[in-house]
Amino acid sequence: MKYLMTFCFLFTPLTLLADVVRSPIHSVEKINSHYLIKFQNGRVGFLPITDEGMPNLKGLLIEAKLDKSHSVISLQSVQTARQDQPIEATEPPPYEATVIGDLNVATQIFNRLNPNYKRASECFNRAHVWASEEFKKNHIKSLKVFVLFTASYIDRVRLKWWFHVAPLLKVQEGGHVEKRVLDFTFSNRPLTIKEWTDQFVFSKRPCLATKKFSEYDVNPQTEDCYLMESSMYHWMPDDLKAQELQNRYKTQFYTSDIQAAYIQAF
Repeated sequence: MKYLMTFCFLFTPLTLLADVVRSPIHSVEKINSHYLIKFQNGRVGFLPITDEGMPNLKGLLIEAKLDKSHSVISLQSVQTARQDQPIEATEPPPYEATVIGDLNVATQIFNRLNPNYKRASECFNRAHVWASEEFKKNHIKSLKVFVLFTASYIDRVRLKWWFHVAPLLKVQEGGHVEKRVLDFTFSNRPLTIKEWTDQFVFSKRPCLATKKFSEYDVNPQTEDCYLMESSMYHWMPDDLKAQELQNRYKTQFYTSDIQAAYIQAF
């Protein structure tokens, strides 16, 4: 059953050209004169604050139409969102990422990442396929690195996304271990984390590293972005949140996640 949201919609010419986002909503924040809607798939939408307030859309799969400035034209619920089964653990499981021999080997891994992704795919699906394929074919246990953009930064630059994620390698280089990001969509080689974030953080300010998703979620307006590293098993930021708040730890690749990532991105 479909439930139309009670917002005023703009009409046909703009609606026909709209960008359509289908995703549950991760969270909603007030920023200046509008709501910032963070969709679970990473997209954002801006909606003016009205006397009616923001309806409770938690647990619903939403279809949103956005204009070129990412303002919401329309919102409607399509169905109840899929509820994943909880992954229970009483303490963080040990995880040791593979240390790659040198930067040349890391470059070889980068060059064999699956390039056949859809142009309009989301980063978390691409990253999950890349990490899982490298583990399945070559037994490389990578990390993931999430850059999480704050509401103030998203509002200031009218950013399209609230997070970005890519596989992360530990690389033996010059007698010590460094980290390199594998983001085939936005680079042609393994990048340092700062090189990677500089592509999306136009101020070039470093992102504040944290081990707690809640530190980002309270969203101090003084930062532009936060960084979180995780195991390769984490698919999206909701996994990071569940790990911290509910002791739900992912300790393997789940078939349902991998299948969805392939369908949506490749």
